Amino acid sequence: MCYHTKLTSKPIDIEKATKAKFDEPDTFEPAAEFNGFVNPATPIVRFDDRKKIHLYEWGLIADWVKTEADAKKARMNCLNARIEELPQKASYKHKIGNRCLVAMDGMYEWQWEDPDAKKSAKTKYLITRPDDSVFLCAGLFTEWHNRETGIITYCYTIVTTEGNALMKKIHNKGERMLVVLDPDEYEDWLNPKVDHLAFADRSHIKLKAEKA
Repeated sequence: MCYHTKLTSKPIDIEKATKAKFDEPDTFEPAAEFNGFVNPATPIVRFDDRKKIHLYEWGLIADWVKTEADAKKARMNCLNARIEELPQKASYKHKIGNRCLVAMDGMYEWQWEDPDAKKSAKTKYLITRPDDSVFLCAGLFTEWHNRETGIITYCYTIVTTEGNALMKKIHNKGERMLVVLDPDEYEDWLNPKVDHLAFADRSHIKLKAEKA
């Protein structure tokens, strides 16, 4: 699983990669590391609003969550969503059609020296595209209505799958990776009629890794 990403690219480069536009580019705050556990707002593109870049919070809150206290706990388990479990998991099975593209220009993983040891030494890696460009990952979004306050939280999760060769080598504890999409796959992911499992195989995705 991946809970830390990077996006330091300029808004104009994010717009070029997504083929969408920020309403107010200055509202996006780039960061060398986004920690999913603090639910940062990062750029996504929704399937039903293709030309606009939204800032949504990382960490999906399911419709059935009733209170703000429960939401804080529940979304910690919804930073990532396993692609093979989307139809079964209560948090996602009704959101498979709510597809989005999640922008980043890097993601972080930790390699365990001894995967079976609880206190093993770990090496942090930054994984990027070979040219360090902005890339997009498969995501699902929702709008959670707080029944106590009436406030709406706009949020998303990033879909994961079995790691490709590079990611298995680095992420030797879980052997997972984000569903990184090639540009020619963006529109297909945004089409709810395309089977989500068509994106499970990421063996063709070219990435590079360096110690962070």
